[in-house]
Amino acid sequence: MKWRPQYLVDEKFFRLSETSFPENSPKLSPHDIFFRQNYKSPFTLIKMPIISSDAAELAISNIANFGDTDIFPFPIENHIFFDAPDDVKKILFYIDADFEKASSDIPILSSKDLSVVGYSGFRWGTQIDPIWNAYLLALTLTIAGDLEKRRVSNQIVFSYRHLPQKDKHSIFDREIGWHQFQEKSIEMVKSFDYVLRCDISDFYPRIYHHRLENALSAATNNRSASNRIMKILGAISGGASYGLPVGGPASRILSEILLNRIDRLLIGEQIKFCRFVDDYVIFANSREEAYTALINLTSLLLNNEGLSLQKAKTRVMSRAEFLGTSEFSIETKNEESQDEEQERAFRRLRVYYDPYSPTAESDYQQLRSELDNFDIVGMLGRELAKSRVDESLTRRLISALKHLAPAVQNDAVLSLLKSIDLLYPIFPSVMNLCRGLIDILTPQVKDELYKTLRNLITDNSYVTQVPTNLAFSLRTLASDNSEETEILLASAFKRSDSMMVRRDIILMMAQRRADHWVSNCRRSFSTLTIWERRALLVSSYTLGDEGEHWRKSIRRDLNEFDKLLLKWAGDAKAKKGDAWQVIL
Repeated sequence: MKWRPQYLVDEKFFRLSETSFPENSPKLSPHDIFFRQNYKSPFTLIKMPIISSDAAELAISNIANFGDTDIFPFPIENHIFFDAPDDVKKILFYIDADFEKASSDIPILSSKDLSVVGYSGFRWGTQIDPIWNAYLLALTLTIAGDLEKRRVSNQIVFSYRHLPQKDKHSIFDREIGWHQFQEKSIEMVKSFDYVLRCDISDFYPRIYHHRLENALSAATNNRSASNRIMKILGAISGGASYGLPVGGPASRILSEILLNRIDRLLIGEQIKFCRFVDDYVIFANSREEAYTALINLTSLLLNNEGLSLQKAKTRVMSRAEFLGTSEFSIETKNEESQDEEQERAFRRLRVYYDPYSPTAESDYQQLRSELDNFDIVGMLGRELAKSRVDESLTRRLISALKHLAPAVQNDAVLSLLKSIDLLYPIFPSVMNLCRGLIDILTPQVKDELYKTLRNLITDNSYVTQVPTNLAFSLRTLASDNSEETEILLASAFKRSDSMMVRRDIILMMAQRRADHWVSNCRRSFSTLTIWERRALLVSSYTLGDEGEHWRKSIRRDLNEFDKLLLKWAGDAKAKKGDAWQVIL
């Protein structure tokens, strides 16, 4: 096929036009640039990166500082992102330059494990291979500015508004979110008599890739980035044509541009509403108008995106009912007790401060001062006395415990451990708190914590049968150097079929310097999954000469990311010497 570059960039640089893009040259893209010395010279292809340098850097720093997902414990690779961002960036551009080769050398893996929703529900969570998660986020951030420009007003849709801030490692505008969504809804309802509240059923898992691809095509001209995103999503879903992984920032950005089409259709129907992710609040002047809006929304979601509303959570309310059920309403409810009033006020409090703010210290002191106005321990005690906790409130109370005095924290942890079955729906939050407080817990509280977790796992409790709960409990047990825990870890490694859990156990065994176990595990290296192999590569630095000889024998078979992993661990070992230990 005869073709020549078009689209003059300047006198020497050209791009391909879509009409001249050669079908027999799949390596070429309209994104690429061609160079010629003068108008008589032949063209030379200059392969241009798809991801931008700024997007790659922000993706790496965001993951390093905030994690890759809010469902699973953070993988060890996140430490590499923090310690060696420039080296990780090189890997991302290596992937970007030759996607097919890179995806062969470094397979696009993901771990799908159950996580708890409520007392009797579950959902699949997906943890993407860390380097591919970073590349997916870099691709998404490359086009995120285009997507944000197409979205409706941030006074209508309040979820995940794109506002990159490199100095804070953040992707989203922290001044627009759940709190503002609730406050705007309360402000809006004052002009209407009725409210329709509803949300989408199984939103992320039911997003169709083809419809997402169409939404991306309409929102950005960067087809190269969009096509790569869709390829990665296809690989993660195992060939299925639907589903976004839950919990990561890339999925949040992509899901928003999909629903943006519904947002614009609702505006075209002159329906007044606010939205946060899959949660809609629609305002109407009559019950008839509210039900008409419900019919319209249901039809638009089903016909355009193949999505449906949760029947159990769909409700038409009067203005008074809405204000009476809103935790952000400042109006005092009839027959509301003082305790209930305090709980509702606490829900409105933002238990967060920005550590990167120039006023971080004063902001933190202000948060501490505001928390002093609430009986955190008393509210937590009332929740633990119920047959079922209010998950949202209890999760916020647990988060607030991080800012209280050590004596209070120790007593609170004991109370939580006594009610661990009751806290089953928010078990990861409890484990994160305990792990974060481990250095200030008294020996007696630590012993009780470790004993409780060992019993849960040994007895095969339903609490830790869920892989994500097991992973969080093991992370907390990692600081227990008892022989009982080592035996438990060895047994759990044999029983578990979770790639995530087995990876972590290898690292925990190395952290406790169980070189006998690590050495024996090394002999099964060829049968381990890729994540388990990476854990063993790092752990091999606890094996002395044995580990060094083994690493030399396999180094030629390692991919670029595995080599970086080895370099990172080796540099840390050389720097700290005998004081070095494996970190989680």
